[in-house]
Amino acid sequence: MIAFKGFNKSLECTMGKGIYQFAPGGTYQEEGSKTASTGFHCCENPLECLAYYPLGMGNRYFKVEAAGSIDEDGQERIACTELTLLEELTTRQLAGYGMAYMVQHPKRAGWKQDYKMCRVARGQTEAEAEGAIAIARGPKPMAKGPAGAILGLVCEPNPGEITAARLFCVEEGQQENWWTLNGMEIMEVKANEA
Repeated sequence: MIAFKGFNKSLECTMGKGIYQFAPGGTYQEEGSKTASTGFHCCENPLECLAYYPLGMGNRYFKVEAAGSIDEDGQERIACTELTLLEELTTRQLAGYGMAYMVQHPKRAGWKQDYKMCRVARGQTEAEAEGAIAIARGPKPMAKGPAGAILGLVCEPNPGEITAARLFCVEEGQQENWWTLNGMEIMEVKANEA
């Protein structure tokens, strides 16, 4: 199964037995898997990795394949006995996979999340990035962020009914602007409309 995993800048993570070293493309095996106890841990929701390895601290994120014996806790956390690091992700890719997961699982709970440098707002009109990522989800989503921030807009006119989703990077000179969707088109929101 495809999942996502965060690491520190040296591609290490803490396990029950101590620190475990990984390498890109590597495949690793453990004897058993039990969520929050043994095995290799990863997340079904890419943005959930930020709860363990926040943005802005040199942490790294990978798309992984979880295999072997797999244990899930029903909260998007996975433990497995075999883990392969498939692809290192940029911040934009991490946000994109997070939005794709949101579109694929629109009725899952827990979408209103605030992580360090990442805000996901569901059912609210606005999400403002204090750092790297802001994703707004609702009937008329609006997002704003500093230059270089990744903004996501997910139009959900009715709960669980996603009709459009777009992701883009804020360019220099756009950091004071709020953005929304008109169909699939990203549009600037005028000051008197925000």
